[in-house]
Amino acid sequence: MRARIETEAFGDPTHQAIFMVSGWAMSKEVMHAFAQRLSQRFYVVLANLPGISLDEQWISRSRIGPNYDIDALTEQLIDVAPKESWWIGWSLGGMVSTYVAARRSSCVRGLITLSASPSFIRRDDYSFGMSVADFDAFSALVESAPEQGVKHLVALQVKGAEDENALANQLQSFLPIKTLNHAALIGGLRLLKSLDLRREWSILDLPNLHLLGGKDTLVFAQALEQQVNVNPLQKCVVLPNCTHLPFLENQDECVLYIERFIYSNTL
Repeated sequence: MRARIETEAFGDPTHQAIFMVSGWAMSKEVMHAFAQRLSQRFYVVLANLPGISLDEQWISRSRIGPNYDIDALTEQLIDVAPKESWWIGWSLGGMVSTYVAARRSSCVRGLITLSASPSFIRRDDYSFGMSVADFDAFSALVESAPEQGVKHLVALQVKGAEDENALANQLQSFLPIKTLNHAALIGGLRLLKSLDLRREWSILDLPNLHLLGGKDTLVFAQALEQQVNVNPLQKCVVLPNCTHLPFLENQDECVLYIERFIYSNTL
């Protein structure tokens, strides 16, 4: 049966393994340079979320629809992840990785998230994140005009960057415009809206590091103030000059934090 998740590997398989999951509507190629840099010391497997790919042949050959049920998605990702690997997830990929690490901790050596928080939207007892009204308006745009919707996402991700235009142009080349899968986009948005991972953050029983951008307008570093004392295994780092894309804006510092974190938690 054809795999539901498209992956790509970098580095020496005899090294410690990292499993890296990209974000909503963004192809894994956006994390290529980051994965290649980490592969100097680790074996890195980079994964798309279901139904996301720049490879038109891969999309055309896939007869399995994208499944964004969180438990089904958990099993799909575990199936393609190296055993005994450190999971790194960006944005929605980070939220999903957090769920996997909390619920299936025997399959995860440690967790690192990039620009991810316990909840993407505001809730009655959680004042951070995007308002439900704004999220629903964005979802409606994606529903009616998918290409326009994913391009609007780029604008939101780079807002506040030192050079928004240059960063936006960089991101545009990684958008799967020719291979947009409507079911994947909508399924990912529904998951992004439904996930409330505050309990999962508190029960994580493995080392977990969270890197956030101080200028991020989608994921607020302040959201972690409610979580910072919940879990003694948790470490949060804010990169003050970064937006939603710290691995592109400040790759050196991200790599340094990740290497130090992994080595300090490796027996």
